[in-house]
Amino acid sequence: MMRLIAHVFVRNFFITAAWTDHPDLVGIPLAVIRKNRVSDVSPEAAAGGAFPGMTKRHALQACPGLKLVDFMAHAYRSKTAALAGHCYDLSPRVEAAAENEAFIDLSGSKPPTVQILRGLAGNIVPSLGSSTVISLAPCRLLAKAATCIWLSAALCAHAPTPAVPVIITKGYDNFHLCVVKNETAGMFASRLPVEVMWPLEGAVIKRLKALGLKTFGDITGIPPVMLRQQFGSQAPVIIGYSRGLDETNIPVFRPPDKVIYHACCEGADRTQLAELLKQAAVYTAKTLQARGESCRQLTLAVFLADCRTETKTSSFTRGKHEIRSIYYDSLNLLNRARIDGEVTEISLAAGELVPNRHSQLALFEDPGTLNSKAADHREKLAGLCRDLAVKYAPGVIAMGKALPTSRREQMLMFVDPFRYD
Repeated sequence: MMRLIAHVFVRNFFITAAWTDHPDLVGIPLAVIRKNRVSDVSPEAAAGGAFPGMTKRHALQACPGLKLVDFMAHAYRSKTAALAGHCYDLSPRVEAAAENEAFIDLSGSKPPTVQILRGLAGNIVPSLGSSTVISLAPCRLLAKAATCIWLSAALCAHAPTPAVPVIITKGYDNFHLCVVKNETAGMFASRLPVEVMWPLEGAVIKRLKALGLKTFGDITGIPPVMLRQQFGSQAPVIIGYSRGLDETNIPVFRPPDKVIYHACCEGADRTQLAELLKQAAVYTAKTLQARGESCRQLTLAVFLADCRTETKTSSFTRGKHEIRSIYYDSLNLLNRARIDGEVTEISLAAGELVPNRHSQLALFEDPGTLNSKAADHREKLAGLCRDLAVKYAPGVIAMGKALPTSRREQMLMFVDPFRYD
């Protein structure tokens, strides 16, 4: 089973964030500056001649009247989390590569249809950016490289663009699609300039260019011994990248609005998986109870050795936060999953979190019959409250004068004898 990685790039991400904070900047030439270089430009600034990668001085010269705003990393965190959350709808393996970029591991499943990608882009645009670029390739390296090549032609029209064709490109209303097929990945990689070997440090890329190695194909054409002499332990990594190979795994994403239990289980059978689900149910239930929340959705993801991912989901009308209930529901999801290979990892996600709805229980009894047993009853209730307070979130369990008078008591004029001393 071949790997399939998607790289999602949001255009005008930083400009859209600036517009959100400063609506008065909409419609004027605007550029976001990071370390004295342009990170993003508005359409008006692009029309005036400014483009990402320019120095601040050159941008001001190219576009008179250009307004500059500083890059504010903390201001983009919520938007980056929103981008990763949208990508999580396609796969549990999502990695935020940068503020405006994300990788999605789609291995083991059919390539997403245009309708699915259009839905993803529709969630991103216009709240996070003006449009998106989605690249599909066998690995992270080539997926982002395809995006970089397309952007260098589309965004940096004034800059020299390497003559490297992306195998398939097609534009849609709110996104542009780039596809690198498995059978042509080697040819595509051999023509790439070393500048897009993005996992490497800038100093390494500069050294490669100083040695006269300008493309991936140039690197594959020299003996590996020479690379080891120049780059030491980094040589095998460079050789792999030059051939378009990147086996880096994309981790399981943990959205803040979900409770996720993830575990590795090389070669586990059904019995061992059921035991892991017990641990997952205990962790999920305790976490939910500590947060005073319940889940109305459970998603089980089973990762197989051949890169496939089996995902099953159950939804409930009432929230759940008990260990037994979560365990049996997750076990049912496991039985529904089609597992016909070696299992390497398992993940249980509790979503659609809602606050727990607790009910108040009041005891009514004739005070005359409690004279001799009131102390025993009060001690038992106090012990029960102490036990429950350990299990539930702080402030959920209360007794005595801390309890409000219920409407039933008000209507029937009952009084809980243990509420008052």
